[in-house]
Amino acid sequence: MTLQKGISNLKHCRFPKSIYLIFQTLGIKNTTVKVQGIVIILYRSFENTSSIIKVFIKTMKAFSNNNMNRKQKFWSIIGLIALSSILMNMTFCDNSSQRRKVSIDLGNGDCEWTSSYAMFDHIGDARRPFGTLFASYPGAGMRVAWQQTEGVTGIEVRDDFFQLSYPKLGLVKTQYPHYEGIWSYGENMDQVVLVIRNPRWNIPSYHTLLSELNYAHTWELAYDELPNVFTKRAPMEDWIKWRDYRYSDEINLWGMHIDYWMENGTKYWEDYDFERNGQYPFKFLKKTEQTKQDYNCAFNCDCIPKVIVSYEHLKNPMTGPDQLKKIAGVLRGKRDMTVIEDEAINCVWHDTWIHTPAPNNAARDKNGLPAAAYNFTIVQMETMEAKLIEYRDKYSSGIWIENSNAQYLVENFEEYLTEVSVEIAERKANPQPTPAPYAGYAKEIQDWYNSKGKGNRYDKAKIQQMGVWHLVKHFYEN
Repeated sequence: MTLQKGISNLKHCRFPKSIYLIFQTLGIKNTTVKVQGIVIILYRSFENTSSIIKVFIKTMKAFSNNNMNRKQKFWSIIGLIALSSILMNMTFCDNSSQRRKVSIDLGNGDCEWTSSYAMFDHIGDARRPFGTLFASYPGAGMRVAWQQTEGVTGIEVRDDFFQLSYPKLGLVKTQYPHYEGIWSYGENMDQVVLVIRNPRWNIPSYHTLLSELNYAHTWELAYDELPNVFTKRAPMEDWIKWRDYRYSDEINLWGMHIDYWMENGTKYWEDYDFERNGQYPFKFLKKTEQTKQDYNCAFNCDCIPKVIVSYEHLKNPMTGPDQLKKIAGVLRGKRDMTVIEDEAINCVWHDTWIHTPAPNNAARDKNGLPAAAYNFTIVQMETMEAKLIEYRDKYSSGIWIENSNAQYLVENFEEYLTEVSVEIAERKANPQPTPAPYAGYAKEIQDWYNSKGKGNRYDKAKIQQMGVWHLVKHFYEN
């Protein structure tokens, strides 16, 4: 950032409250103007960064050697803060007026599509933007949701998992409470948008992502594999092993993920299961045991979705723009959110498909088997059908009858059920040969899963070294 640009940006800056308090204590009025004026003078006093560094070091030495009177120290503090902000490019500024480039409504349903920007890297605590959390089970098509959201807002949607040093403000996507997600945004979120997808395709899509990330189990390992995302589907033998080992848990997690948000944070994991993965010595709780609310929903965010978006509906040209209007509707008018008018959303929805950067699913289709090849056993499909019936019945009765989100869930569950039931009938009419089960298969796929780093996460020797052993050792006694 040039010095001249730094000066021009100062009108959007806010400075630490301590600076204003000092000025007020001294009886100086118009403190904002005074502080900004001091920083502008300092900006204009230097020709380049090296001169700033020299003065910064000299001032620090004088300050540390106690060679200043109180007045000199006061002005040195002001100067050091200004110099620090220049050097560290953290001027407490809100540069949104320069950086925001929301797609432009040209009128009559036309638009000019623009890319998104990271809006909130340098906003201080004094003015937090309104936070919206986009939640989904892994592999539920969140990519489409956040790309379309960026199209109508011009604001970058942040990930809960990567770049943990960046502030999670404004628009954030998460897979929480699934064990692939983390609550990294503290109290910064104010509302939730829930994204759902048919488990028939959602679960295989999740595994494809895992395979592309080489089954990474930390964000550091996953970050190294990011270039592989949306490039290829998994080897079939890996899919079959993962499917047969994980299916029972994942179909239940798919449902419990929906329950968690709809019920404002229903905990389905035991208290000390800090990864929420249900692995030994812990387990996932039965519905009758799920009596606690997650702390995050009790104190950090209203977790009940303001709106639910279906991946299938969002990507469909006939229904996609209306889904996007639902998202725009809960963002419009919120603090620091700029949203294009509904009249132009149809245009933005179509242009987003054209302009958003690769890779996407099309790249996966070119490298390997098609998505339809990654199927389930008939028994697994029947349990999926039963799960969909269970959830359709749950959200169409009792307290949910008049709930608009529940009604939309039921609409989607009916569509999912039709698709799953048709596939079951076709598979039964045209049965495919399957390998005969053998006694060692369960141990084989468990060992394979453990070798990928996802299994055995609560190994006794590992937990004994973590400083929490005294809290959980009784779980290992039997």
